[in-house]
Amino acid sequence: MRPTKKKTAFSASPKVGVVHVADILPQLITKYGLQNQRNIEQITRIWRETVGEPYGSVTRAVGLKSGTLEIAVPHHAFVQELSFRQSELLAGIQTALAEEKIKRIKFVVAN
Repeated sequence: MRPTKKKTAFSASPKVGVVHVADILPQLITKYGLQNQRNIEQITRIWRETVGEPYGSVTRAVGLKSGTLEIAVPHHAFVQELSFRQSELLAGIQTALAEEKIKRIKFVVAN
């Protein structure tokens, strides 16, 4: 009987070479949405400057997907109020964040 090799989680394969962190870091950032999180914080700050008070302190950006910026609001009445200013707000956001190519703002009620 031949002794069996113990398998480990880190057993190296001859086909696997050295991988540099700099080569895979952009893929990991994209895969886990870390870039998006940083962008959402920046977008929230710019959103709050654009919308002004009293809405800036109670609303926040929660997502950006396919050119649609999602803004969380605390109550349905805020959706209606901000919808009246939607074209003005969209123009301000598009100017401040031209690289994001925002085409639409969607207001969502979040507690």
